Amino acid sequence: MKKELHSSVYYDDKFALSKAIVSLEAILPPPGRNVSYFCIGSDSSTGDCFGPLTGTLLKRIGIPNVIGSLDDTVHAKNMEEKIKQLNNGNYVVAIDATMGHFKDVGNLFFGKKPVRPGAAFQRELAPVGDASVVFNVAANGFANFLVLGCTSMNKVWLASNLLVRAISVIAYRRRIGKYASN
Repeated sequence: MKKELHSSVYYDDKFALSKAIVSLEAILPPPGRNVSYFCIGSDSSTGDCFGPLTGTLLKRIGIPNVIGSLDDTVHAKNMEEKIKQLNNGNYVVAIDATMGHFKDVGNLFFGKKPVRPGAAFQRELAPVGDASVVFNVAANGFANFLVLGCTSMNKVWLASNLLVRAISVIAYRRRIGKYASN
C-alpha cells in the first residue's frame, strides 16, 4: 500500500517549527473553513499520549473545536461517541501517535488522508479525519504495547509542543488575515 503522506518533520530538527508550519498549511483547507482537531490516544501510556497531550495544550491556548485531551481521551471504546461530537461542516485533522519503521522514529507525518487508529495493534477501527498528523513514537514490531509504554515522555512532549506551536501560528495568521481584509 502506497503511503500518501505529504511530508515529515523530525521533532528535534533545527528548523522543525518552520517545516511543521509549511507542512500543516499544505494539509489544511483554505482560510474561512472551520477546522476541528480530533486528538486520539490514551493518558495511561507515554507513547500513546501524543494526541491527548496535544489536545490539552491546544485547549489551553484557546484553539476552538478540539476533541480529545488528557482529561477526556478519545480511544477505541469511545471512538464512535466522540466522532458524533464533530461538527459535520468542519474540516477534521486527526492527531495520533503511530509506530512505524525504526528510521522514522521521531518524525511527525502530515497527510491529506484519514488516520487509522489502533493499526499498530491490528484493531479494525474506522478511519478518522480529512487530514492527519501522526507522530512516530517507536519502532513497530514485537510487543508493541510494552514498547509504547516505554516511549520517552520528553520526546512526546517536545513533538506535541512543536505541533501546537505550528497550529497556533497558522491560527494567528488566519485570524489576522480575516481582520486585514475587513
